[in-house]
Amino acid sequence: MTTTKLITHLPQEKMPYLLRRGDGERYLFGNQVATIIANAESTGDIFSAAVIGGPKGESFPMHTHPNTYESIYVMEGRVQFVIDGQSHLLLPGDYAHITPGTEHAYQLLGHRNSFISYSISGDITKVYPALGQSYEHIEYPPFTDHAYSEEHRRQAEQQADIVFSTGSTEFPAYELVSNHIVPDEVSNYVLESGEGIRLLTGDQVHRLLATQKTTDGAYIVVASDGPKGDEIVSHYHNHHTETFFCTQGRMTMWANDEEIQLFPGDFLHVPAGTVHSYRLDDHFTKVVGLLVSGLFEPFFRLLGDEYEHYMFPNNPGPARIDRLMENIDTLDLNVVGPPNSHQKK
Repeated sequence: MTTTKLITHLPQEKMPYLLRRGDGERYLFGNQVATIIANAESTGDIFSAAVIGGPKGESFPMHTHPNTYESIYVMEGRVQFVIDGQSHLLLPGDYAHITPGTEHAYQLLGHRNSFISYSISGDITKVYPALGQSYEHIEYPPFTDHAYSEEHRRQAEQQADIVFSTGSTEFPAYELVSNHIVPDEVSNYVLESGEGIRLLTGDQVHRLLATQKTTDGAYIVVASDGPKGDEIVSHYHNHHTETFFCTQGRMTMWANDEEIQLFPGDFLHVPAGTVHSYRLDDHFTKVVGLLVSGLFEPFFRLLGDEYEHYMFPNNPGPARIDRLMENIDTLDLNVVGPPNSHQKK
């Protein structure tokens, strides 16, 4: 495998970049660590993202984001979210969709917990420098005396799209996430791991966790599972930003002809104009993608058929290239190379 020349730190301008697990700007608030992996500067003010980690007993108080969507994907532990008065227990692979203006809070219930928070369009990651302090280590500490005050909250409200609720935060009895329905309108919802609108493309299952209808066209979230396989076609988008966050297994990616491998916790930012492709390299690989805007959703629906099962098939299903080509003029898709155009290493 060749050595990547991609930027490997959080840049101060929009460009393709790679962050390995734990890399980014880290801030300690309470006994939690927020690792910022995307912000307004690095994405051209399109979206922001942070990985939150912490131990049992840590929490974040009730608050709203007046103008910002938040999409949560749990990777480890047990996380209780109270969203618009409903209390949910999220386990690894579960998803929470929070619309602008919705009161929500969380507390960590496992001994080790982590989740990724995507925010569109406000830069919610500005909250963490206001509440916390710069942190040099990768993992949260076993104990800390760090605390943030009302003054820190006021500073956060001035710097980011956040309003803290008055009064104490209550965490009522929760229900385990079991929902499997993605609504057809902008609303708050949670999804059990493996759920979503499932589409089979060859030997990969793409699950739409957030759609155009649930985000008013702002973005989509796609979770994909698949076995070791072949490289997909090299392509780029004129207007869409795409991200890849590996949660299980191993995959090879090419971005502007630079080859890299992604392992669990690695993040790749692919802005518009970046030629890219990927190949799944482990027998079971999972990746979560955020695509901004949501207008690329028809690509997945054209290329794949709805799929009732939860595991990819032993024998690959069809990849509807015929439908894709019939509608290529309506998609922000520019093909520049056939599958397997890169030599396997």
